[in-house]
Amino acid sequence: MQQHFVTLARANQWANRILYAELEKLTPEQLAAESQANFGSILGIASHTILADRAWLFRFTGQGESPAGIDAQPWPEFAALRSAREAEDQRVIAFAEGLPPERLSGVLHYTSMSGAPCVEPLLLCLAHFHNHQTFHRGQLHALLGVCGVKAPNLDLIYYHVARRKGLA
Repeated sequence: MQQHFVTLARANQWANRILYAELEKLTPEQLAAESQANFGSILGIASHTILADRAWLFRFTGQGESPAGIDAQPWPEFAALRSAREAEDQRVIAFAEGLPPERLSGVLHYTSMSGAPCVEPLLLCLAHFHNHQTFHRGQLHALLGVCGVKAPNLDLIYYHVARRKGLA
């Protein structure tokens, strides 16, 4: 099971590299344009995913930065946003690779963003963590289409095929 989360972490990095290469084609105005999608813009969604990753990684490990909120936009420039995404993807992979398999049957005690104490099965939290990234990547993928950019498929199976061909 631990290897499953390593695969998801590496697929996440692969998909983000492709997605951010497509996002780079947009103008600063397109990246910041107001939208009815979650977090108000492409920059808002992309920032949210990084902040949420940081919050969850802090919950999982007790290490790193735990953001005060997950709706800020601390990276108004795309280059800084991309750099933050790349660094976070490395942290996600390192976490997955170092996750002791025996821990997977345990629970996670953490504090929600509103300050409430929570206890959930770790497997559920890990599944949510990766599903959350996929969900918001899908939003960004769709907003690229709205901006006239047809992004490549980012589904997990495409990562597997690319990896088998030595392309990931």
